[in-house]
Amino acid sequence: GSEDGLKEDEYEASVATLQSLAATLEADCVLLRQSKVDHGLTGQYLVRRRLDRQDFLEIRVAVVGNVDAGKSTLLGVLTHGELDNGRGLARQKLFRHKHEAETGRTSSVGNDILGFDSVGNVVNKPEHGSLDWVKICEKSSKVITFIDLAGHERYLKTTVFGMTGHAPDF
Repeated sequence: GSEDGLKEDEYEASVATLQSLAATLEADCVLLRQSKVDHGLTGQYLVRRRLDRQDFLEIRVAVVGNVDAGKSTLLGVLTHGELDNGRGLARQKLFRHKHEAETGRTSSVGNDILGFDSVGNVVNKPEHGSLDWVKICEKSSKVITFIDLAGHERYLKTTVFGMTGHAPDF
């Protein structure tokens, strides 16, 4: 409807039509926001096509920034669903090398993923502290691949390689 809103019965009929169209197109219809306005109701819906079981949409995001800005910590929290303890617990899950864990600084290009099903729910379920990428990809219709890059100037060449060699979308 317009921003003026629809009467409740008209709104419900419109939503039913939208859901019927989504079902016909093998898509999911999810309510994002519903508001009461002066003349009735308004709503925003996300209609997303269900992908084939073997297919998912991948988005690559490069995470860059200054040293000690919290890039790896943020990615650890997002992908593992566990808050940081203030001493680097979240970022430890992303480090690949012993010296990274000792210094708390990323020196290599790291990758981690965050999967979403067709209605927008996160599917990452870490088992014993690690992610099973195969299970995440099987359950997801959208996967965000985060490219964790070093922030220290000493690793500038590695960071540039990560930016160019991994072809990020963002």
